Amino acid sequence: MNLMGLFGLLKKNRKNCEYVKIYSPISGKVMDLEDVPDEAFSKKMIGDGCAIDPSEGSVFAPVEGEVDIFDTNHAVTFEMENGLEIIVHLGIDTVDLGGEGFERLGEPGSLVHIGDELVKYDLDFIRENAKSAISPIIITSMDDVESIEVLARGEIKAGDLLMKIKMKKNNVKESQ
Repeated sequence: MNLMGLFGLLKKNRKNCEYVKIYSPISGKVMDLEDVPDEAFSKKMIGDGCAIDPSEGSVFAPVEGEVDIFDTNHAVTFEMENGLEIIVHLGIDTVDLGGEGFERLGEPGSLVHIGDELVKYDLDFIRENAKSAISPIIITSMDDVESIEVLARGEIKAGDLLMKIKMKKNNVKESQ
């Protein structure tokens, strides 16, 4: 292969890479996933990402895609057009609250846009009645992901850039 052929190959491979921006669904303090007080999240059994210790009780769409909201409103999932799947889990052991303290605003199965408000919750009630209010933001479709870069540190507002995901080349859908 000549030098020009090598540059052509590199250019083609770069074109097939897709980066996905994930915006913060919650206002609060960004934390490492390893610091979440639940092994399923801290040991990355569900996927990889980060967590936020919330300062406000609202959840917004971090991406564009199809949304699902658990029956108890304690978790929200997103599936993007490219197949990337994300879960925002509101607090730890909040499923045990049976939906108390949560108010659903979004419609499961609908297409959402970045910044759409989907769930409101009583942050004081969650802090008093759940194991923790810390909320993991997890990429669950890790087979499609080459790398995750958490861009934010410290305090963040909902809607600020949180993470950048590099998709694996073989999972990037071609635009037609």
